[in-house]
Amino acid sequence: MKASVTVTRTSGQQQFAARLEKLKKAEVLVGIPQDKSLRTTGEVTNAQLLFIHTNGSPLRNITARPVIQPAIKAPDNAKRISAELKQAAQSILEGDPDAAHQHLEKAGTLGANASKRWFTDPRNGWRGNAESTIEAKGSDKPLIDTGELRRDLTYVVKD
Repeated sequence: MKASVTVTRTSGQQQFAARLEKLKKAEVLVGIPQDKSLRTTGEVTNAQLLFIHTNGSPLRNITARPVIQPAIKAPDNAKRISAELKQAAQSILEGDPDAAHQHLEKAGTLGANASKRWFTDPRNGWRGNAESTIEAKGSDKPLIDTGELRRDLTYVVKD
């Protein structure tokens, strides 16, 4: 004779499982959404330009100068962003999705602002501009010309 066991979840367990599922799906994305890129000149959007500068381009002799990941991973920034993400998770587990969303928004703001500051942060370790670039744009500051690329950096929260 075989015995069968039926496991049923209480409504509280079901709600907790649903909250965990929501937590697993929540994302904060920092960058430049392709459809929100403000660059109006040239054929390349700021989203594409950020990708090129993040990875470099041997074909165009462009040195990799990543912005988002190193800015977010910088210890001071990572600590503040992680604290907001932790608060978001705690709010979800406590059944407060509005508070969780607010913490995700704050984490996004912190990430976008850290990325914007990274352009002039001495920790970025970027090699200076080539002489030809300095002559063309009149500045030795990498990735800073009109400020469009930096201004376009933002975040999106997907719950």
